[in-house]
Amino acid sequence: MDSVAVENYLKSIWELGPDDVATQDLAHHLNVAPASATKMLQRLTERGLVNHIPYRGASLTSEGERKALSVVRRHRLLETFLSQTLALGREQLHDEAERLEHALSTDLEAAIAEYLGNPQRDPHGHPIPGPNGELDVDSEVLLGDSPLNKKITVTQVPDHDSEILAWLENNKIFPGTKLELISKDPFDGGIVANLDGKVLQISQLVANVVHVSLEDSS
Repeated sequence: MDSVAVENYLKSIWELGPDDVATQDLAHHLNVAPASATKMLQRLTERGLVNHIPYRGASLTSEGERKALSVVRRHRLLETFLSQTLALGREQLHDEAERLEHALSTDLEAAIAEYLGNPQRDPHGHPIPGPNGELDVDSEVLLGDSPLNKKITVTQVPDHDSEILAWLENNKIFPGTKLELISKDPFDGGIVANLDGKVLQISQLVANVVHVSLEDSS
């Protein structure tokens, strides 16, 4: 099994990628010194897990991506398990899963997946990679990029920002919520939406981290 540090780096490159992930961005994401990130990238490149071009950025090799998606799968399965068995709130799940994801054995991962009925998405709506790293490509868009006067359904909310999650929960916006955009502010990127007859103002910050799907009007 790879070390916790290796798994964290691979997952972070996947989250920031897919291509040309800057060392500075990676270091900031992991809260480490840029020199430490550079050294780890060299190690991962030597192991064939990362392609790193100095002054350009890093990307995962096919093997590196497989390993990264394995960590993502464990994380999202754990979030789902903790939500369903302990009824933890969406704002609590990410940090707890972060602590547990590296200790989950292959057998326990498979047992949890079977117990949950092999879910396709976690409580934040994020797709759960399959056991071999397969991940469906979706046609979802950001809430801020959605067309006006069309019925849309929230599919994904962020998992790591507790303040945004709390705001979304307080306004009953979570996967499955149906909205309709009324207007967009051309200056600050904020939007106004209709939620079950309630007019709600949503900032650009929130609108750019929530994913939605367009309802079939046919």
